Amino acid sequence: MATRKHSKSLIVTGRNVSPALEKALDGLGHTDGIIEKIPASIAAFPSGESFAELFFGDEDQYDQNAEKLKGANLIIVQSVSAPVAGSAMELLLAVTTAKRYGAASVTAVMPFAAFARQDREFERRFASVAAEDFAKLLKAAGADQIVTVDLHSKAAEAFYKKHFGADKAHFLSTARLTAEKLAGKTGDKTKIVIGAPDGADKPHDRGQVRAAAVAKAAGLPEKGALFKIWKEHTGVNATKINRFEGDVAGKDCIVIDDMTDSGGTLKNAARLLKKNGAKTVTCYVTHGLFSGNALERLVTDRIAGGSYTIDRLAVSDTAPDVLKKLDRLKAQYPGLEKRVTVLSTADLIADKIKSLHGAEQKPQAQKTNGLKRD
Repeated sequence: MATRKHSKSLIVTGRNVSPALEKALDGLGHTDGIIEKIPASIAAFPSGESFAELFFGDEDQYDQNAEKLKGANLIIVQSVSAPVAGSAMELLLAVTTAKRYGAASVTAVMPFAAFARQDREFERRFASVAAEDFAKLLKAAGADQIVTVDLHSKAAEAFYKKHFGADKAHFLSTARLTAEKLAGKTGDKTKIVIGAPDGADKPHDRGQVRAAAVAKAAGLPEKGALFKIWKEHTGVNATKINRFEGDVAGKDCIVIDDMTDSGGTLKNAARLLKKNGAKTVTCYVTHGLFSGNALERLVTDRIAGGSYTIDRLAVSDTAPDVLKKLDRLKAQYPGLEKRVTVLSTADLIADKIKSLHGAEQKPQAQKTNGLKRD
């Protein structure tokens, strides 16, 4: 079934969405009236079993809602961050449910898309390549296009393009958002140096490309604006730095990282910069996963002399769990709010949704029998 031309798009949100993005999406229906947000329950039973139900709480309007859903463009927004398995399953079930009951097209919007670091095979190992597997699962569930922010690797992007098509896989960048924050810094821009915490050993590394893009967007001088760090893995989630290039003495260093999990790489990079004479170190992280107490370790780590290793940390809200972690730490460490900033990606994502919702799509709706959830 082809989508009705100029039909109103519908949007639902899962439970793993930041408050700022939730508010921005609520406003889409009030601005141009083309996108309508509908109620849904996308969550889990106490046992952890995921489920999805559209138009939850609006059962007395079943006939009207059935007509509304049939042939509609449905946008489902859910970050695939902690709890990763549950968030992923909830998204998949929301997609299949939409197609089961007649949606003509489904756009899966993932502020953070997990599994992207599992992007390749290894010699003489039998390892999952979940970057491709999750793209295949989304496609098999019925998703017609995807939107995500700062995907971890170029290989992961290639998998989404392979299974959805280059025109149906949309990758947003926070480089401009970061650059806008840097543009507000006063002082001599020749004293600002930007780089990634690793990846200098890889041709066209995404972190290196992102750091260069931020430096350019912030209007920093081409010469001397970047530092480079090489690292090697010493374990599944452990690394060490084996090479460094850059003039950072007496300068304000900006570390650009798309995803921080245990925080070891970021901390090692900051320590190295301070060791080489950096005046300050500010870290910009898109996806702050911060497993366990990683966030606390990062913001409280100190170098010899007692000063903080990381002077300031800016993290986006693509992984909403970081907001709760920050609230707990701010209560525990007075003054932390002066060193930690949350960058909202709400406008970035909402603007992309607005640019896509009017596009005509022609996927085939799945025709299956409806199943009742007990």
